[in-house]
Amino acid sequence: MRNATLSITKLEATLIVVVIILALVAGAVSWQVANITPSTTTVYSVKTLSETKTITQTYTTTITESTTVKETSTLTTCPVAVTQTITQPITKTQTTTQTVTVQTTQEPRFVLEIYGNANLDEAIDIKDLYYIQSILKGEVASTTFADANMDGKVDEQDLRHVEAIIKGEASFLFILDGNGKPLKVKMPIKRLGVEYLSNIELVRILGAIDRVIAVDFAPYQLRHFYLQEIADKVVNLGNMFRPDYELVTSLRLDAIFSFSPDVDEKQAKLPDTTVIFLGLYWPDVFNPRESRFIQGVMKAGYILGEPDKAKAYIDWLISLIELIKSRTTGLTDDKKPKVLMTGMVGYFRNPQEKSIRTYTLRDPLSQMCLLAGGKPIAMDLADWQSTSYYTTIDPEWVLEKNPEYIFIHCVRYTYGAATQSPPYGYDVDDKTDLEKIWSDIASRELLAKTKAVSNKQVYLMAGDFRNNAMGSVLGAVYLARILHPTLFGDLNPKYVHQEYVSRWLKLKYDLDEHGTFLFPPIYVEGRAVGVPSN
Repeated sequence: MRNATLSITKLEATLIVVVIILALVAGAVSWQVANITPSTTTVYSVKTLSETKTITQTYTTTITESTTVKETSTLTTCPVAVTQTITQPITKTQTTTQTVTVQTTQEPRFVLEIYGNANLDEAIDIKDLYYIQSILKGEVASTTFADANMDGKVDEQDLRHVEAIIKGEASFLFILDGNGKPLKVKMPIKRLGVEYLSNIELVRILGAIDRVIAVDFAPYQLRHFYLQEIADKVVNLGNMFRPDYELVTSLRLDAIFSFSPDVDEKQAKLPDTTVIFLGLYWPDVFNPRESRFIQGVMKAGYILGEPDKAKAYIDWLISLIELIKSRTTGLTDDKKPKVLMTGMVGYFRNPQEKSIRTYTLRDPLSQMCLLAGGKPIAMDLADWQSTSYYTTIDPEWVLEKNPEYIFIHCVRYTYGAATQSPPYGYDVDDKTDLEKIWSDIASRELLAKTKAVSNKQVYLMAGDFRNNAMGSVLGAVYLARILHPTLFGDLNPKYVHQEYVSRWLKLKYDLDEHGTFLFPPIYVEGRAVGVPSN
């Protein structure tokens, strides 16, 4: 309790009574968590890739308790005593400790092929630091990617390099490229060359368009769509297979994302530029664990300093794969329609030619058909599991197999810097050319007796479904709805496609108003899908 003095002048004629009340509820208590931080007693135990992992973390929590105490002061300098009530907070600190144990037996969906991924999961994070520490203590065996700096040994230097990767401060990465070859990537990458549509879309998804200096022919033709921010500045590299090396050298690029797996010549002629084949050329729509495409997305995330964006995008892609797979895996053979997956070459380009291209298991066109619950007639060919991604058949064989659906894959801009018909894509709203070519193909007598032609189940399909940064998942979405409209009655391909454009590419673009990707279109909820609805 404190004393206070009140002074008044002698000229005041009447008694002044001053009452000061500061009313706070006595004994009121407020609790506030001041901080929650993991203590240094974190324990991480892991022995092999597939066994149960136990993470034990001890948290120290500081709790501040504020208690209000009432005090009374009596003022005695007045003729009448005046009582003043005040309050004073008293702070008490209480520290508690909480131990949280998390167990998981889920195996990684894929093993990220970046050196530093010591525990062989999908990412480089603090768990890799713990694993390397366990290696140094002799508690666990070394792994393929534990030697983060690739100097031939696992030591403290690897710990420091992994820490730099986690913080986004690493000056280099060692990766296995899309061909499975070790490659050193110097970072940061500020000047980037990009080849083909899947790579440029991935760079856009990862938010790195501002680093793009040059692109090859196909994305250059579509630069006002994909590269709106830099369309007037970007340089055309031309032919993907035979670039102008003198021009490329003059651009002083830090790296090139190559779409072609044939990188030896480029690496030899561009010694100051890191040529990176991410592996987007080879998706595996069924098994993310084996997909070089999925690997490439995650590697690009680390190379460009955006691993969280890469992971979020991969999660989305895999969720779509699992959704489709969950409904088609149990289909019996008699429930899977027979499908010819072909291309706008040979007979379909020129009726005078008597050869038809179809695709093997290695190609994403066949993979998307299988995932969507179709049965490619190419499965009956001897070279179905060959290393080539396509083979050639004759129309008589197609008549014999009698497919119920025919999907004709179109390519508008080729690797070799050529433009082919029909025009389609994000910058084409008019479906007239697609309709003319479709009508011509559907009226040809050679395949007229097939169920596909008789029932008007012949579709021209945009190359985007195979060559964009969705790794053929978008194609599987469209095919699933076409092949099994009842099974996928709740799946609107346009909604998935629009989410890809808006959420991931971050472009203002309305598929109801623009873009041609499938002809004839299908109709969902009374609206056209594959061409503008409006």
